[in-house]
Amino acid sequence: MVVIGLGSPFLTDDSVGPRIVRELAGEGYPGVRFVEAHAGGLLLLEELSGTRNAIIIDALLDESLPPGQVVVSGIQGASHNAACSHDCGLPEALDIGRAMGMPLPDNSDISLVAVVARDVTTFSEDLTPEVEAAVPRACTAVRSILARKNAGSPAEAP
Repeated sequence: MVVIGLGSPFLTDDSVGPRIVRELAGEGYPGVRFVEAHAGGLLLLEELSGTRNAIIIDALLDESLPPGQVVVSGIQGASHNAACSHDCGLPEALDIGRAMGMPLPDNSDISLVAVVARDVTTFSEDLTPEVEAAVPRACTAVRSILARKNAGSPAEAP
């Protein structure tokens, strides 16, 4: 299992994916690899290769939703509305990777957790207040997916 936080750490709300990954990585899930990725699309294939399950966390640009709303979907919900539409979309990247023979998770084994962004253009390491307030809800969503995928719970301290 891999959990990928996607986004730039220097562009306000675009940094929400890496921020959530840093928070969850400290909880000690055995057998789960946590990755901060600053580019998506084809560049994600290396991180996804050889895994059976994946969770991708990203900022979402969608003016029809309020900033800070947490959206959970499968990759059928993936679109270029993700704040970091860095190159091709995730479904297209997976198709290309599979055509090249890469061992990638099935589409049904990839979950997306997105937080609706307010600002992804201002240079700042701080999230906007709405997105900051959504971090605990997004972490809960990821934990729920990890539990459902039998990735267990954080390791107990001795």
